[in-house]
Amino acid sequence: MFQCIVAVMFAAVLSICGCGKKREQETFHTENKTEIENRTNAQTEEKTCVLPKETIKKAANLLTLTLPKRKKAFIAMIAPAVLKANCIINKEREILIRIKEKIKNGKPLSEKEKRFLTRMEKKYRTKDIDELLIRVNTLPPSLVIAQAAIESGWGTSRFFVEGHNIFGIWTFDNKTEAIQAKNSTARVRKYTSLLSSIEDYYYNINTGWAYRDLRIARLKERNALKLAKYLRNYSILRDEYVRRLQRVIRKNNLQQFDNCIYDNCTVKL
Repeated sequence: MFQCIVAVMFAAVLSICGCGKKREQETFHTENKTEIENRTNAQTEEKTCVLPKETIKKAANLLTLTLPKRKKAFIAMIAPAVLKANCIINKEREILIRIKEKIKNGKPLSEKEKRFLTRMEKKYRTKDIDELLIRVNTLPPSLVIAQAAIESGWGTSRFFVEGHNIFGIWTFDNKTEAIQAKNSTARVRKYTSLLSSIEDYYYNINTGWAYRDLRIARLKERNALKLAKYLRNYSILRDEYVRRLQRVIRKNNLQQFDNCIYDNCTVKL
């Protein structure tokens, strides 16, 4: 287990965690590349992750802020939810890797593992475990935050304010709670939280045909600026959309959040 480092509380209060002390609040820490690849190497240098202080609790309040303050508040709202979504997906991925190894070695799966595998196969629409491991994966937080900023106008869009819809995701299901677009028959999904919006965004990225190349590329590439080019199909702007993503990442120094790891999520079999 890693030595304790400076942690950023989910409520944005900075504190120090004592070795062996049970975490009672959600915390964040960072790992460098070596630690991510080999979590057993406790000698690897660690970096400190500091999220912006969260001063805004309601999306509507972002509208009253100047642009610099709005950006800071928006990142403080979005970043923890992005990191938590990444944590959940990474936990699911770790379980799938263990299941794959058991299958490869001819070892029987437990009933819980069987149910988990069936659930994931149904959700991600494939019974090929190798394809599952291509789909059940994350993106660098900086890339997701940049998309969130562009798609929501830094938290000023009506869909974000009224329904936590960060990415402007539509719905064609009349049973799904939604927001009616103005002067259009289109309906945009309404979410109960920022996390649920980000999880739905990931589901689209991880299953949509338009992002197949992105899913393949991220197996080896984790640089947000390089991965951005695989999101050209997300917008009719195509290459200009990619350039905008890269500008937002650079201008707002978002890659600093790629060192942040959410450290308090669980996934049940």
